[in-house]
Amino acid sequence: MGIFDFVKQGVQQMMIARPEDKHHLIVYKWPDRTIPMYTQLTVKSDEGAVFFKGGTMAGVVGAGRHTIDGSNIPFLKNWIDSATGGNALLAELFFVRTQANRNDPVRFGGRFDGMIDPGTSMPCTPRLFGELVVRVVDPVAFIIGLTGQSIQADDNSQILEWVAKRFMMGAEAFIASFCAEQGASVLNLSALKKQMEAQLLAQPIPALREVGIELIELTQFKITLDDAERASLMEVWKDIEVETRKKAAELKRRQMEISVDVAERQAYVGMAQQPGYMQYAQSEALINAGLGMAQGGGAGIAGLGAQMAVGAGMAGMFQPSFQPAMQYARVAPPAAGVGVVCGGCQCNNGSGGKFCANCGQPLAPPQPAMAFCTGCGAQNASHAKFCAGCGAQQSGAAPATQGQPNSPPGYPAAPGGNSPPDGAQR
Repeated sequence: MGIFDFVKQGVQQMMIARPEDKHHLIVYKWPDRTIPMYTQLTVKSDEGAVFFKGGTMAGVVGAGRHTIDGSNIPFLKNWIDSATGGNALLAELFFVRTQANRNDPVRFGGRFDGMIDPGTSMPCTPRLFGELVVRVVDPVAFIIGLTGQSIQADDNSQILEWVAKRFMMGAEAFIASFCAEQGASVLNLSALKKQMEAQLLAQPIPALREVGIELIELTQFKITLDDAERASLMEVWKDIEVETRKKAAELKRRQMEISVDVAERQAYVGMAQQPGYMQYAQSEALINAGLGMAQGGGAGIAGLGAQMAVGAGMAGMFQPSFQPAMQYARVAPPAAGVGVVCGGCQCNNGSGGKFCANCGQPLAPPQPAMAFCTGCGAQNASHAKFCAGCGAQQSGAAPATQGQPNSPPGYPAAPGGNSPPDGAQR
C-alpha cells in the first residue's frame, strides 16, 4: 500500500457522508459497521441518519455536521464498544432521504376484486391507476416497517413497489367509504376526482402512515370498468336516480304544504289580534253555543247545561284581549223633585231642555209647582199672588206637595193647611 492510499483510507475513516452518486436513493446504508471515535458525520438537509446497534434503534441524527462522540451525541454514550478501548463505535448507519420523490414517483395500478358498489349495491371489479408523490416523515418507522436493516439495493424500484402495494391495500376501503359519503356510484368517480384527491391528502391511508410515509400528491388518477360491467351498473343506477327524483319531488311538495299551512296559521294569529275580529269570533261562539242548545233537546237539562258552559267558555276565551269600542254609562235614577226627567230612559236632565241628553227623545215642558186656592180650591201656580178662579189673595197659600195637596172647596182643611177666610162658603 502506498503512502497516498494510506492517507486516502484514513481520510475516509475520519469522514462519513452519503456519496454523491447515491443521493437519489431513498435509503442508503453505510457499508462499514466500525465507525472510529471523533469521526465527522455529515447529514444533508433533505435526509436523516439512523443508528442501529445489535438490532435495536439507537437514535436519529438530523441535518448538519456532527462528531461521533458521546459528549456531542448523547445517545451514543451507552453504545461505545468497550472492546476497542472506547476508540470505535460498532453500529449500522442508514441515511434516509426525506425529500419528496417528484423525479421518481410511485406508479400504482391494479384491479379490486369482490368490491360492492355503494351506489347500486352490485358487485364490481374496478381498476385503479395513477402515480403518487410521497416523502418519508419518520425515518425510523420507514426502516423498521418497510425496508428493514438488510436493504442493500442500489435503486429505489423495490421500495417504490412496496409503497404502491401498501397504497392499493387501503385504496379499496377508501373508495368504498368515499362513495358512501357522497351517495355516489363508482360510475361517478371520474366527476368527483378532485374531491377524492383532496380527501386522500387530508386523511392519509393508514397503510402508508404506519411506515412513516406522507402522501404529497396524487396524479394521473383513473378508475375504469369493463364495458359489460359498466352497462349493467348504468342500468341499475338510472332506476335509482328516477326513484330518487320522485322522492325529492314528493318531499318538496310536502314542504310546500307545510309552508302554506304555517302561513295560514300566522295570518289567523294576526287577525285574532284585531278587536273587530275578536268581537266577531265572540259573537260566533255564542251563536254556535245557542244552536247547540237548541239541537240538543233530547239531552235533557244536563246536556243543555253542558252546552251553555261550552258556549260561555268559548266566549270567555276572547275576553282578555277584547275591548268594546264604546262604553255606555248606566244612568242613575233621578232624585225626587229635581230637574226634568225623561219619560223614555228616566234620565235626569237637570235644569231641562228640549231633548234628553242621554237618549235624544223630546222632553215634556217642566211643570211648575202647584197650590190650591184657600177660597175656591182652584189649582194655581205656587208663586201666584191671586187665585185664577175667584181672585182671592194667595199670599199665604202654601205650595202643594206630592201626596198632600191643599183641600178643595167643600172639604175640611188639610192638617197644616190654610183656613178659609171668614164668610167664605164651605
